[in-house]
Amino acid sequence: MEWNPAARLAASLALGLTCTTPAAAEEPLDLNAVRACVSTAIDLGNKPTGCVDSAHSACLRVSSETPAVAALCFEEARAQWSDAIGTRMEHLRDAAPERIAALAGIELKYDLLSSLVQCDRMEELALLREIPAEEIRTQKSRCTATASGLAYIRLLWRLPDPNPITPEEKQP
Repeated sequence: MEWNPAARLAASLALGLTCTTPAAAEEPLDLNAVRACVSTAIDLGNKPTGCVDSAHSACLRVSSETPAVAALCFEEARAQWSDAIGTRMEHLRDAAPERIAALAGIELKYDLLSSLVQCDRMEELALLREIPAEEIRTQKSRCTATASGLAYIRLLWRLPDPNPITPEEKQP
């Protein structure tokens, strides 16, 4: 299925009509909850990678009968993760020593690249298995959102804040 403006509008309307979760809002992720989840996991000595699935709970609850709605939800989540990564990197460039910010950028780049390569791999294998296009799109959208979410969480996990979170990083 090709996503022209009319199809995107229909999916957005369906999202608004079928979901009463945060996915129905403009922003499916609660970044404050993500940061709290990461902080709690670190305090407990656990890996915070499970925070991504928690953050995607609204998208994961979308009915499998509406794969376009789920795909759109994950695409919106991925966009939010990307914005959060940009904000975090800007904060690190402003607050951390230059070497630390450069290290964070390198780690981020290769974390994302390796994850996105796996998303492409999964997509190509699904095409060979002749899985329906809508299902492949949903899987790919979920994978890319998860890749971005994991990259953001690793930035929080590996590099504790050199200074408190800036107002731009806070989510209302």
